Amino acid sequence: MTDADLTMEQAVVVRMAMSPKIVARSAEIDFAAEEAIFSIAVKFGRRPAGVACPAAVFAYGIDRNRVAVVQVADRTDGSDDPPLAFHFLLLSRKVYAELGDPFAIADRYPANFDARGSLAQLAWPPEPLPRRSVVELRAMLKAGDSQWLLGATQALLDGAHVSLERLAPEPARVRGLWQMIPDRIRCDLWPTTFAFGGDLNFHVAVTPTAVPGHLSEEQTKDYPEGRYESAIQVAIETSDQAELDRLLARRPSAEMLRLAVAMILFAFAVAAVLKFL
Repeated sequence: MTDADLTMEQAVVVRMAMSPKIVARSAEIDFAAEEAIFSIAVKFGRRPAGVACPAAVFAYGIDRNRVAVVQVADRTDGSDDPPLAFHFLLLSRKVYAELGDPFAIADRYPANFDARGSLAQLAWPPEPLPRRSVVELRAMLKAGDSQWLLGATQALLDGAHVSLERLAPEPARVRGLWQMIPDRIRCDLWPTTFAFGGDLNFHVAVTPTAVPGHLSEEQTKDYPEGRYESAIQVAIETSDQAELDRLLARRPSAEMLRLAVAMILFAFAVAAVLKFL
């Protein structure tokens, strides 16, 4: 990756009711990014009566080349529908594909919702995130709802969407799930620890009401066990770090299919050439 790939633009948006306004931004944010930012801020959803958003983190693709990692929180003003502040970090899909963890990105760059005016362009350091370890994943499964975590992991790999009905964010549950997903797959999935509604169609969502088309909490817990779910559970329980590394580095099924087709076509091409020699 070049230095240009590592740069990140940032913007702070304040949404009053359903009307978002950019109050701070990097100079390099273009018109297309502005339009995507406004759309995301609106589609985060209309606030249900009595529901607060103390803090949430999500990732979302804004176009073919960029991903937004967004931190959201209420700005208390004493009203029933206080302003909602968003901090957007825009990074290249190439960098996001290497990192794949919006929560680690948000942790490194905490939101300053009080920022106004011009914001500096940021840059991710040229270093990978730490390796996920069997010790950490075992502790996470033991502390959390392992049945939901394992079911959600397999469901996401099979192309399903999952959600939890909650009136408040569930950061530990969503962050834990994200540690179970292979690198090459999670970079194309969009998680959120909370949203007011389902208009952004996150792959993993925590919302006050059910999201149509998403597996419910009970459906996720009862999701049929698949090979990946079984394999990663065994690797964690047996402390097999090498097997865990292999599983987390696996290619998506669609990519494997394209590779297999390419190999078959190459074999046919070689056979055709040899036939005329």
